[in-house]
Order: sequence, then structure tokens, then C-alpha cells
Amino acid sequence: MKKVLLASLAPMVLLAGCGGADPEESVAAIRHTEQSQLDSIASGDLVGIARLYADDAKLVRPDGTVLEGGVAIVEEYDALLQDPNFALTTEPLEGWASTADDLAVVTSHVDFTTTDPETGEPVTMPLYSTTTWARDTGSTWKIVSAFNVAMAPAEEAVEEPVAEAE
Repeated sequence: MKKVLLASLAPMVLLAGCGGADPEESVAAIRHTEQSQLDSIASGDLVGIARLYADDAKLVRPDGTVLEGGVAIVEEYDALLQDPNFALTTEPLEGWASTADDLAVVTSHVDFTTTDPETGEPVTMPLYSTTTWARDTGSTWKIVSAFNVAMAPAEEAVEEPVAEAE
């Protein structure tokens, strides 16, 4: 009986480990798509920005404010594009994707520059960004959530007094 049970489970175990996609290729495709989004942001192309967000996407800003829906997110980008100092630079960090080719998460270090309302000077906030992407079979990758967290400022090194040898 044990041999029959194990033999009947073997195909399911093998199928569970199989996937149709190479996760590294999926992450590379998403990184390429991210670059097209950054290009859209740099050129002020709201349509290019909007096309990458799912209709029910959520974006969490560094202050904890949650924008819900692609329309609200694009409206936020529209306001940011009015700021002459607005700029984003990103450094890709880690990423993973499912072998089912339907879910992926990527992280990046982002420098987010805007105008300080009090001084009128540009101010850059370093962030960690974690973006979750999803897609249905045969469709394109869409952002379903973007979570942005301000990085803690680097602590300045304090020199310790050196004890004199006696």
C-alpha cells in the first residue's frame, strides 16, 4: 500500500516543482519595464507611467500615506512633474519571481528629489522601494503595490578619544 501511495504522489510532487518560466528572466524583464517607466517619468509621459499600474494598485509613500488605484497614483505623478526639481534615480537591488511567471517582487534604492517647500531648494530623500508585480497568463506585468520607505540618515562617525599609553 505504501509503495502504491508513493508512486501515485510522485507525479504531483514533480509537477509541483515544475514551472514554465525562468525567474531570472522574469526579473530581467521587469527591470527592463521599470526602465521604460523611469523614461516615462523623465519625459513627463503620464500615459507611459499609468500603463504600468494595475487599476487597483496601491502605492505607499515614505510618510505612510497610501494612494489607492492607478488614477490616484498617476495624479500624484502629475503633481510631482510640476516640481522643477523632481527627479528619481534608482539602483536595482534584489528581486525574485515565481516559476509560474505570475508574481515578482523587486527592491531598489531610490533617490527621490523634490523642492523643499520652506527653502525652495532641492532636497533628496534616499528610499528603499519594494515593488510587487503581477500578471495573468499572456498579459503584461503590472505593478500591484509599491512600498517606499525612507532610509535612516547615516550616523556621523564620532571619534573616540585615544587613551595615552603610560
